[in-house]
Amino acid sequence: MIKKVLLGVLAYIIGIGIGVYFESFFRETIQDIFKFTTSNKIQFRGKNIYFSIGGIFKYILSFALMLFLFSNLNLKLKQVIKNTVILLLIFGISLFVISAINANLKVIECTACDNGIVRIHWNEINYDLIIGLSAILAIIPSIIRLVKPKLKKTP
Repeated sequence: MIKKVLLGVLAYIIGIGIGVYFESFFRETIQDIFKFTTSNKIQFRGKNIYFSIGGIFKYILSFALMLFLFSNLNLKLKQVIKNTVILLLIFGISLFVISAINANLKVIECTACDNGIVRIHWNEINYDLIIGLSAILAIIPSIIRLVKPKLKKTP
């Protein structure tokens, strides 16, 4: 039991580290998706300065990593690799789709735009929501793997 708790804490800390390390990568990726999916109808204005204070997505990523670890704890390496690929695919697809929807909604709701081009500040995108929701969607298969055996045991 203590071993599982320590592994969970370690996974949570590693998840925060991953969130901190990849924060700028996620921001740039989301900005690129915004531009790509709107055919460059979104242009960013101002300076691209951000402060890494808060960032609820880091905690969601940490929690997701911890759940992923627990759901794969007793599986063979081949199954863990398969589950990792599924997790990353769901995360990437979710990130792309949520960003694309968000970007296109910004273009649609703009009523006073020059030639349909929306100019937004770099920080007008809710990065926490996009990354956090993507992580939540990606971890659903792991949650199912954790809950399914417990549901079978109940009468």
